[in-house]
Order: sequence, then C-alpha cells, then structure tokens
Amino acid sequence: MGKVNRILFIILTSLVFSVSGVWAQKYTFSPYSRYGIGDIENRGYGRSTGMGGTGIALRSNEHLNDFNPASYTAMDSTSFFFEAGLKGFYQGLSTTTDKADFSDINFEYFAIGFPIAKWGAATIGIRPQSGTGYDFSTIINDDLLGRTSQSANGSGSITRAYFGIGVQPFKFLSVGLHFSYMWGNLTSLNTIEYLDHSQAISYGRRQNIHVNDIFLDFGLQAVLPLNEKSNFTFGVTFSPKTPLNGYAEELIARGSSIEKEGELFVDADTLTYNKADFKKNALDIPLQYGFGISYNIKNKLSVTADYMNSAWGDISFPDEFTSTTNRTRYGFGVEYIPNNRNPKTYLSRIRYRLGAHYLNDYLIINNYQLEDFGMSFGGGFPLKRSKTSVNLSFEYGRRGTIKYGLVKENYFRIYLNLTLHEFWFMKQRFE
Repeated sequence: MGKVNRILFIILTSLVFSVSGVWAQKYTFSPYSRYGIGDIENRGYGRSTGMGGTGIALRSNEHLNDFNPASYTAMDSTSFFFEAGLKGFYQGLSTTTDKADFSDINFEYFAIGFPIAKWGAATIGIRPQSGTGYDFSTIINDDLLGRTSQSANGSGSITRAYFGIGVQPFKFLSVGLHFSYMWGNLTSLNTIEYLDHSQAISYGRRQNIHVNDIFLDFGLQAVLPLNEKSNFTFGVTFSPKTPLNGYAEELIARGSSIEKEGELFVDADTLTYNKADFKKNALDIPLQYGFGISYNIKNKLSVTADYMNSAWGDISFPDEFTSTTNRTRYGFGVEYIPNNRNPKTYLSRIRYRLGAHYLNDYLIINNYQLEDFGMSFGGGFPLKRSKTSVNLSFEYGRRGTIKYGLVKENYFRIYLNLTLHEFWFMKQRFE
C-alpha cells in the first residue's frame, strides 16, 4: 500500500468508527416519513450520486456500484476497493401558512470489493434502507377545552447489510446477486395535552414497526462492443416479493405527564395494547425490477438512463394511515473526462458528472401521489497514478406540494465519497 493510500486508509477507518453513532440519527425530517417504511434511500455510491442516481447499466474498474451486482465483474482481478461516504442535507418544508428548515450530516455507507477469480468479484457493504424522522407540534385554541397541544414525532431507521457477487460466464455477459439482511425499528408517537388545565390527563398513541429478515436481488449486464473504445451496455435488475419477519405494536395510553425518553407517559394508564407478527399482518418487500442502458467511450464518456419500478401497491401495512401505489423512478446521467492521460493539467483528468431524476413515490396522501424531481452534478477527483479518488456531488430537488393540505419540500444534498484502491493481489517480483 502506497504512503498516500495508507494515510487515507487510516483517516477513512478512523472516520468509520468515529461516526458509527450517526446510524442512530435522523436521515430525514420529512413528515412524509411517517408513512410506510419511511423515506426510502436510493442506491448508488460516489459516482452514481452525481449522475442522477443511475447505475443499472454502469460498469467501472474504478468504482463500486451496488445498483447492479453484475457490475462487479468490471473490477480488476488484482484490485481491492474500500468505499465510504458522508451525506449532508438541508430540507426546507412549507405549507400555505408555515415554513421550517432542517439540516444534518450522516455517515451514509461503507463497502469493500475484491476479486474472487478472473471471472468474478464480490462485495460486502452496509447502508441505510429507509428512515423516519420528524417532530411537529401545534397549539389549538378551543372555547371549551382551552389551549390544546397536539404533537407528532417519529424516529428510527432500517439498515441493510449485504454480500454481493458478480460472475462473467461469457465475455460480454455478466450476472450477479445480492444476499441482504435488513433490520431496524420505526417508531411514531402522537400526543394531546391540555395546557390550561394542570390536572387534566394527557393522551397518547405509540406505534412501532420492527423488521429483521433476509432478501435477494439479482442483476444482469450485457455489453455490445461498437469498436475498441466504445460500447453499449444493457442492464436489468430484479428482486422478488419477499415476506419480512417482524412485528408491529400499538399502545394507546394516558397519564399525567409525557415521558420524553422513550416511554409514552409517566405512571401510564394503558388503554389498549396490540402486537401482531407480520405473518398475521403482513409486511413485504415488493417485487422490484429495473432497466438501464449506457453508451460508453473508454476513459472519456458515459451517458446512461435508468427506469425502476417497485410494486408497493400490492403491499399492505400494519397501520391504517398508509395508502400506497407502485413506485417508479426515471434517472439520467452523464460522466465526461476531458483527457484521462494528461499529466500536466489536473482539471483535464477530473470526472465531470451531471444528472437528473423524476420519481413517482409509493405514497398516496389526500388522493395525491407523492412526486419528486431533482438535478445533480459533481466530480471525481483522482489521486496521481492511482484509481483512488475523492468524489463530491451536489443534488437539488423538490418533493410534494402545498396543494391538498400537504407539505412541499425543497432539499439540497451534498455527498462526499472516498474510493480507496489498492493492488493487493499482485505477485511480487524480485531480481
């Protein structure tokens, strides 16, 4: 390992352990994360985030790509990759009458990739699957009851750890799969307090969803060479509908004061409590599939487009608030390298990236299907004479609407990724 990469490895390892507590923090402040399994995190690492969140048909020997496990066969047979990323985000929420701003920074993921033979490679990684995080309250004046404080907050996340493998049975055809384990808790809490009556009883409702199970997803990529330097790549991904192990519970209680550290009330009086395994009240991972195409000029240009569909409309949730439909996502991305071999001008070796996405999300609220549109741009900054790179991406987008009594979100995200590359499998030669 070179001196620079040793330093980067130490920094990266220290970063992973120092921010590991961030997994418990909020990945979103959106009120829409109250529904379903929360806000679903899009796949994709440092390269993909600057290209509109695309990756089904992307292949690279310089980056890992968890969109499609078939892409792992593009990895060099002597290479070892370590990737990790941070995400900082800002969310501006607005209704017809109110506005609020939130921001945070989170450790996003880490993964390693390594060859297992000339015909295949594998990866191990961990990243968030979805999350919920909101905290809102309002005070209502009533002639009979006086001031009533109504609050709603949610917290928690679902995390995905995976092992992926890609193999190349034929020269221009690769297939792969991810074996994933998913676990986590999502909690929502609603309370009512009567502020003008010191002896009044407060009421509350706490709901919790816990999941832990395994699921598989598959991928295929086919490369159509046009000449020695350019090709078309076609990609397909598929994940079957999979029942999840877990449970949902609901507690409705009352008490004299609210407990802020996890319990609903101090000296709570339980009114109702229900707990149901998902075998009785099913929660599934839906059938999902995607298609992608890319046009590539070696060390010069990649233009790609993705389509993804998740059949959330076939899934029922343990609560009565969530109404769903199929989730569809369209993505487009470009990466351009002016001159990959120019040793004098560093700017010509930067990977310039641009992209956009449009998403019809899986939630229907007040007869409105949630929509999301965003644009991204960024760059990959290589280290001299190495495939190690620092990747920086920016994304701006809009989600939801102020119509129909809903909330509009304007968001801005910054992604910082380090891709550490080493030749750990080369045989040493001595003279």
